[in-house]
Amino acid sequence: MSNDDHVQSGRLARMAKIAKVGARTAADMLAARARQKLGSDDATIAESLKPTAERLVEVLGEMKGVATKVGQFVSLVDQENFPEEARKALHRLLNQTPQRMEWDQVQAVVRGELGGNPEEIFAAFDREPLASASMGQVHGATTRDGQDVVVKIQYPGVDKAIESDLRNAGAIARTLSLAGGVLESRHYFEELAAVLRRELDYQQEIAQAEVYRDALQPWPDLVVPEFRRDLSTQRMLTMERLRGPTMLEAAQDDATPADVRFRIGAQLVAATWGPFLRQGVIHADPHPGNYIALPGGRLGVLDFGATKTLSVPFAHAYWRLLDAAFRREVPDVYGALVSAGFDMQLDKAAADVWLLPLTATVERPFQTDWYDWGKCRISADVQALTRKHPLIVLKVRAPEESLMFYRSAAGAAGDLRLLRSAGNFRTTLIGTACTAWQHRSAPMAQGLDLPVEQWN
Repeated sequence: MSNDDHVQSGRLARMAKIAKVGARTAADMLAARARQKLGSDDATIAESLKPTAERLVEVLGEMKGVATKVGQFVSLVDQENFPEEARKALHRLLNQTPQRMEWDQVQAVVRGELGGNPEEIFAAFDREPLASASMGQVHGATTRDGQDVVVKIQYPGVDKAIESDLRNAGAIARTLSLAGGVLESRHYFEELAAVLRRELDYQQEIAQAEVYRDALQPWPDLVVPEFRRDLSTQRMLTMERLRGPTMLEAAQDDATPADVRFRIGAQLVAATWGPFLRQGVIHADPHPGNYIALPGGRLGVLDFGATKTLSVPFAHAYWRLLDAAFRREVPDVYGALVSAGFDMQLDKAAADVWLLPLTATVERPFQTDWYDWGKCRISADVQALTRKHPLIVLKVRAPEESLMFYRSAAGAAGDLRLLRSAGNFRTTLIGTACTAWQHRSAPMAQGLDLPVEQWN
């Protein structure tokens, strides 16, 4: 197998695989629903869906790129719409994907990028990868000056596969249409395409990580690894190794105490909302493997390929919505969205029929002194509201920059649910907002005056 052939990139081959697994999955799901209506018990239905779920994960894993990214995202934010067996199988995509590079391919990439084999460039380099992801795999290593690092190596041919997948985006969306319509947006895929192309450039990722690190300064318990620019290129990324269980591992370990689950969840809220409120910066790849529980109660944050800085008007709109939530007032959602750049093709009274209950739904965790994310049904209830008011939804056009923001927020909510984090998230978010307000950037401060003293 040549290096360029590691990831399947032929458009017709990839489209055929997507179409085939989509058709078989749809047929199996319909059959399972029919059996359920005829009275089959849940255990029998679950057993019948095991091959379907395994086949879906195997194909998504083989194809890497967009297919795996979409599968991972859906498994986090749309859990209610999948049967248990499909949900378990999709969660495997959060750990790793089935395919990986062989050692000779790893050597070839390192030679091409740094001019020597891994054992020549590094003092030590693990042959077995630590993790396999949608665009590359990660190896442990030690630099010649003794630093413990990880090296992310891009799959040969993944750039071609990404372009092929983006042309097939409609087919992928239909295959995973269980996501309740979110993935059917043309604008979502246009934004996703831009982000995925940026993620292929690891030098760009370092630059984005430094922006996020700067935005994260007021939260010292949140850690961004240091990068080795001398050992990084467009297709190789070398960074300080952060050691500890990932959020995913902590979530899946029944021995993880409730207080640790809450602490990690609270830190995730700060990592998601703090940089956004302070500087408009979002971490838009909230895969639970991208967070590391570090010694001393700190949380490491990884993977900055999808990090993005949003506009000040967009961030100001969400400041105003949070201000209303903190003061327990009915928000002017319509006005906030207009100021954020939404194209509202109906008047306020008509839009509020959907917008107000929608906002009340997503604000649940922050309107009570105790919230259990393990029992969260926000995603299902949001989809129910969307199905109830389809004509209104069609007349609310989100700006392009909002889509990665919602990927970040919805993905973080999915992580919190996976973590089964429970506690006072109202106080957590108010504390994060107060810190961000105190340290907000000059552009963020301009033209924004809020009664912070009334937040409680």
